[in-house]
Amino acid sequence: MDIADDLKEIDDKLIKDLNYIAKDKIEFWDIRTGVSRGTKLDFTDLKSKEISSHYITKCGIRAFNNGGWGFCVLKDLNKKSILNGFQKAIKLAKLSESLCKNKFKIAARDPFIKKFRANRRKNLDDIDIEEKINLIKHHEKIATDYSSKIKNTHTLYIDGHTHTVLINSFNSYILQDLSFLRMFSIVYTQENGIIQSAVNSIGGIGGYEITETENAEKLSIKTAKEAVDLLKAKSPT
Repeated sequence: MDIADDLKEIDDKLIKDLNYIAKDKIEFWDIRTGVSRGTKLDFTDLKSKEISSHYITKCGIRAFNNGGWGFCVLKDLNKKSILNGFQKAIKLAKLSESLCKNKFKIAARDPFIKKFRANRRKNLDDIDIEEKINLIKHHEKIATDYSSKIKNTHTLYIDGHTHTVLINSFNSYILQDLSFLRMFSIVYTQENGIIQSAVNSIGGIGGYEITETENAEKLSIKTAKEAVDLLKAKSPT
């Protein structure tokens, strides 16, 4: 399984260094690191309101000693930063232990080593931004052209791909590779002073193939039809 470049710093050498620093100082530690990238496209009435992408790195460090916890959060995933943050977490754990009244231990556990990857046929990272933009334009046009009663359309696309690595002092190593995609369609209609709206969405865990399902392809026309039909809705008696 491929892993994000920024997470390749989390290797056996780093784990060895962490265990060496923690020896005789704390009872338990764990580190969760992650890399997230994604896209957001927001169109209203065939015009773009937002086209953006993100790339976020994060690291959470926990250290424990006799009832006391220490925490440190980082954005830099290089080894030097992680080791410095780890030492800060140890100091905070020892300080917390000296102040807490309720002392307790964490029971030892067997190592858990596993790699999880969500099934997908089309990697989001392999899809050009232009293709995603054209998809949203396509849905906007379908909704707009459905009826002259349609006054406003709004289509939102969000996707994300995350790699997460968890390691701890029990020699566990967990790698998660997860991607998701969601699309929203909102349509407003007006007739004879009556305004109605309809909202639908599709999405799930997986890749770009989510946009090619039958429900996804009919998303905008379904929303447009519902919004138009609601103009004829009668109040319950």
